[in-house]
Amino acid sequence: RAVELLSHLQLDELFCGESFYLTTPEEWQQFVERHSSCLLKAPLSGSGKGLNWCKGVFTPFIAGWCKRVAALQGGVVAEPIYNKVADFAMEFCSDGRGKVVFAGYSVFSTNGSGAYEGNLLLSDEEIEHRFSVYVCKEAFRKLRYRLEEELSACFGLGYSGYLGVDMMICRFPSTEVEYRIHPCVEVNLRMNMGVAHLIHKKYIASGTTGRFSITYHPVSGEALQIHEEMKAAFPLQIKDGKVVDGYIGLTPVTNKSVYRAW
Repeated sequence: RAVELLSHLQLDELFCGESFYLTTPEEWQQFVERHSSCLLKAPLSGSGKGLNWCKGVFTPFIAGWCKRVAALQGGVVAEPIYNKVADFAMEFCSDGRGKVVFAGYSVFSTNGSGAYEGNLLLSDEEIEHRFSVYVCKEAFRKLRYRLEEELSACFGLGYSGYLGVDMMICRFPSTEVEYRIHPCVEVNLRMNMGVAHLIHKKYIASGTTGRFSITYHPVSGEALQIHEEMKAAFPLQIKDGKVVDGYIGLTPVTNKSVYRAW
């Protein structure tokens, strides 16, 4: 679905992106060998898992990985590598009766392998303002309206709830249009990072920015130690029922915890 959707979102010269759903060993090998670097993805995956970064050589490891993914999911998604400047997403809500509407933006960060690290807590207006240094605001709004139409047709009757479309700002140096929007890296039929949008809307004071993170602590007791240190270093400040400063843990943290949401 994401491959098909991407092809419908090349609205003008301010947009970019190619994605292919490949089902045979010959297709996988040809794609990898035609690109000095590319990305193969399991069609159903999340949080940076199911990614295979390739460097122009179709190795036995890559061949085996493709074969296993295709046996479970029918094929492999193949994409060129883009010069990414920023990750973000548009969040939507489907009523399950055929209508999908825009709910807000989400700006997030990933590590070098593509796994999710956290979100900035910003208003929609601030996000549009920050990204307008790359691409005009009108392009984002035009994309929002097109996605409402496309997602309504694709998922409006079969899904009820939040969904997110991951995107990127990409740079094309030495071209007439230096920065472009990649409008559909993947589609997530779940709350996705829209939770950060709702946290900012409901609990963060107007004009205040912050960060939402999920962190992993493999050493026993480490999560609790860092939790206590951050509470002491960044005391929580609340005004009129909204957070204006400081640290707040969003889940209980014990000596056995290995993850923190904060």
